[in-house]
Amino acid sequence: MGMISVISARLSQALLLLFAMSLIGFIGLHSVGNPVFNIVNIETATPDDIRRATIALGLDQPIWHQYGVFIGNVLRGNFGTSYIYHLPAFELVMSRLPATLELACVSMLIATIGGVGMGLVSGRSTGTALDRTVLQGSVFALSIPSFWLSMMLILIGAILTGWFPAGGRGATTAAFGLEWSSLTKDGLWHMVLPVLALAIPNIALIARLTRSGTIEVETQDFTRFCRAKGLSQRRILLRHTLPNISVPVVTIIGLQFGGMLAFAVVVESIFSWPGVGKLLIDSIQLLDRPVVMATLTFIAVAFVALNALVDLYYAVLDPRVRLSS
Repeated sequence: MGMISVISARLSQALLLLFAMSLIGFIGLHSVGNPVFNIVNIETATPDDIRRATIALGLDQPIWHQYGVFIGNVLRGNFGTSYIYHLPAFELVMSRLPATLELACVSMLIATIGGVGMGLVSGRSTGTALDRTVLQGSVFALSIPSFWLSMMLILIGAILTGWFPAGGRGATTAAFGLEWSSLTKDGLWHMVLPVLALAIPNIALIARLTRSGTIEVETQDFTRFCRAKGLSQRRILLRHTLPNISVPVVTIIGLQFGGMLAFAVVVESIFSWPGVGKLLIDSIQLLDRPVVMATLTFIAVAFVALNALVDLYYAVLDPRVRLSS
């Protein structure tokens, strides 16, 4: 019953959050601009043409009525048709999803390996020059805005040195019915800068969390016992320290991965990466409301689902979470 109550609580919170997001996003989006002017030719359109286009899109109805129609369509799996691309909005979002997932997965893999490795070494070497370097570097990496970091990477990696392309996805190859950049040399070269832009702040965050956990575990009695038995430091770190700090580390990895899907908008736009984030920015500029709402809904669902999975994982490993729920 404890696990069922945890799942029920998380599900109700997720539904409430999705409803609030859809309402705020819908009202905010419909209070800015008029998409009709992006659809008809303003230079030749008559007031009659604009009125007919407004009625055809349903924009002549009160906003509460439009929202009710939107919710009804969403419950049937229909987000409408893009005003600009003339394709089903959700289908358009799904066509851009593989590029975003590929970028986020590669970035999080690098961030996890780099952050955990640096955190373990730094936590084991407290007070050394290496530890101070990791701490100062992590503070700097967490302090800089993502757009500034992205532009500096382009300046150094693409303009000054010419080592990497400044934008785009590069050549792709088909596998499992999807297009992959990571399976071609040109695609990998195009991924380097955007992957670094997403990974660097997360490396710093994971490294600091791992370091603090390592320092705490290193003072425990069982660690001293392992050291007294003559176990190597590497074995202690990998077999005893790492498992004991895995819960908070996995939690932050899950949350940050959801953040990558939700907030990769800036990085994708700067590097012209054809993912969900860039589609969202382009659709906002063009006032393509169905695509914007479909994108926001997908991002919210993905973020909420990842948070829920992390919470459930935490509840599985820690019985106190189930008891408190």
